Amino acid sequence: MKKKDSNERSEKSVSPQESVEELKALVRQHRVCWDVLPEQIPVKESPLLKVGFDLNLYGTHAHGEHPVPGCEKCKHIFNDLRKIAQWIMPKVERPSRYEIEIFDSAIRYSPRRRRRPDVMLTIKILHRSEFDKPVDECEVLCLDEMKTTLIELGAPERSWRE
Repeated sequence: MKKKDSNERSEKSVSPQESVEELKALVRQHRVCWDVLPEQIPVKESPLLKVGFDLNLYGTHAHGEHPVPGCEKCKHIFNDLRKIAQWIMPKVERPSRYEIEIFDSAIRYSPRRRRRPDVMLTIKILHRSEFDKPVDECEVLCLDEMKTTLIELGAPERSWRE
């Protein structure tokens, strides 16, 4: 099951610059990094069809912590990742849509990130209609905008750099 989150920025009464600074602090605190995978569907007698993207955000527990999947700290990290995700998603309506998947209570240990205990949040970037339509310029543009914003917040691609 997937849950679609609101595309609105935080309703706090703070300036955009204060919000950006808060998000940058969350990125540093959780050592947030990201990667992109294709969203694909099977097509009869053809290779998989690329219909969108999965933009995965990863945040981790503090050094020395021994997390348990689904613990309160995992939930806190996921909620902070959600704040970042909601900030980076385009705010204007386009032919694409964005879905934040629900918290899955899992901890991931990827060699790509030196097997640190990661909590992951996935943003699906898909067509607003026609789920089986190949990726087009709109999805690519939206992904590029989100990636640029993540970099501006200090989140590197693939792995955190100490």
